[in-house]
Amino acid sequence: MEVKVVAGDITKLPVSAIIVNLFEGVESPTGATGAVDLALGGLITRLIAEGGIKGKLNEVTLIHSMGRIEPARVAVAGLGKEKELTLSRIRGVAAEACRSLRKVQAKRVATITHGSGSGGIDAEKSAQAVTEGAILGLYTFRRHQTKEPEQREIEELLIVEREESKLAELERGCARGRIMAEATTLARDMANEPANYMTPTDMAATARKIADEYGLECQVLEREDMERLGMGAFLGVAQGSRQPPKLIILSYKGGDPSKSPLGLVGKGITFDAGGISIKPSEGRILP
Repeated sequence: MEVKVVAGDITKLPVSAIIVNLFEGVESPTGATGAVDLALGGLITRLIAEGGIKGKLNEVTLIHSMGRIEPARVAVAGLGKEKELTLSRIRGVAAEACRSLRKVQAKRVATITHGSGSGGIDAEKSAQAVTEGAILGLYTFRRHQTKEPEQREIEELLIVEREESKLAELERGCARGRIMAEATTLARDMANEPANYMTPTDMAATARKIADEYGLECQVLEREDMERLGMGAFLGVAQGSRQPPKLIILSYKGGDPSKSPLGLVGKGITFDAGGISIKPSEGRILP
């Protein structure tokens, strides 16, 4: 899915659906949601009064516009209590709203930045959270499936801002959110691969590909390298597999050279029996 930031009136965009929001307890929507409500002849306000929309966290109400505005549907996403709004909740709300719209075959979707008005959330951070939530919320792993999916994927998400002067900060947040979400998606894809499709050799090949694409240094230690370095514990575990072990070192030398470097150590187990032969199915400890 492609995510873009655009300026304009969200009620006039030629999209399948738009996403607005509502805090729990609000009886008369304001801001962008209020503008959409006005364009719909007060329909959102009436639904609130009738109890059809409560604004509870992750509640998504779909409304057919019936030609009163350009988008065919309006998704009103509940943000929960205003004082409890966080970036994590915004990610979850964006994910729920996009999943709801995927179910109705929405192809192009537009959204506002949640919480950046009365919610007091920084607009750039909101754009990042919306981007992350939308991409990660719509994640599926279908590499080994041959059956066609029942739901069509959303192809484009537009983050809409009325004021052009604010576009730059939203674009920064969107770009950062896309990077974070795509990195998470890569990790999910690797974790979801069957063990015979993600061996240590496959993982090392993926690391080299990432290094080539993003200008990182990549070093892969082979069994002989580890024997020479005396890595007995590592090699002892690896003896339980026919697959040769790999130790992958990815290095990025950027940022401020006067600051201390940051090192992350990960344990990449591509297959783990987990001691299944000595664990009873009920999970009790053996006598």
